[in-house]
Amino acid sequence: MKVAVFDAHNDSLTEREDLNVLTQRLSDGHWDLIRFAEGGGRWQIAAIFTPPKFSGIEAFAYALHHIERALEWVEQNRDKVRLILSKRDLQYDGRIGILLSLEGASPLMGRVEVLRLFFRLGIRCLTLTWNHRNELADGVGVGEAAGGLTEAGKAVVAECEKLGIAVDVSHLSERSFWSLMQVARKPVFASHSNFRVVCDHPRNLTDEQAKAIAEKGGIVCLTFVPSFVGGDLTKFLNHFEHGVKLVGAKSLGLGSDFDGCKDPVLPEASSFPQLAKAIGEIGVSVADIRLLFHSNLIRYFRQTLPT
Repeated sequence: MKVAVFDAHNDSLTEREDLNVLTQRLSDGHWDLIRFAEGGGRWQIAAIFTPPKFSGIEAFAYALHHIERALEWVEQNRDKVRLILSKRDLQYDGRIGILLSLEGASPLMGRVEVLRLFFRLGIRCLTLTWNHRNELADGVGVGEAAGGLTEAGKAVVAECEKLGIAVDVSHLSERSFWSLMQVARKPVFASHSNFRVVCDHPRNLTDEQAKAIAEKGGIVCLTFVPSFVGGDLTKFLNHFEHGVKLVGAKSLGLGSDFDGCKDPVLPEASSFPQLAKAIGEIGVSVADIRLLFHSNLIRYFRQTLPT
């Protein structure tokens, strides 16, 4: 079964040294335009990930370099891809839509005006942290010492809501998550996280967190990272079934983390029809499969992106 796919997270644009190869069918890695299209891919959130070894101006420069590379790649391949910058860009026109995400806010250096600059450069999603601490909040790797959003973090969230940048909670510590939920006025989403009750990993969400996201109108995007799944594709289906019972099919999406993890439980971007078939075999309707694969994220970003 082939269903249109909106993938909420991959790392191909920062992991590949040469982005030009992404227009070819590759024998390595998990994602390229050909395999994604074969799998039903139409919309892709592409992460600009800044490693934790960079901070301050070095983090800013690193992210700027990779954003420029991404923009150049889109420009060179505008017959195949286009940037998603506004609600109207969600309309599929035969090209794969690329929505740029800043994974980890270290490049912002805690400054709202830098966020505005990245918005002008095409960033439409902000993952507030990776696993470490930055100027805005604490990631899950900080552990018991983690705190909530800083004042800079609260200001950045408010500016994201004003500009039309989606706020992503994946990687946030629990304290920072709940601090965010206290100040967020618009829906947030988790780009690549599963359910902790199904697989006890700190990167997964508690049931309380997932319900809070759904109650605000946000989406929990399930991921194929094996350590977050806790098993094979069958175990992934357990996460999906738990999510349906907990928050309903209208609050779930997919965030592969292709090219950002090893041995994902769905092997590559052409494999989405295998997942659709497996979900159908456990009695899920085609309508609910479409919700998971794209409709929920389309609805969410129509609420979130600028006009």
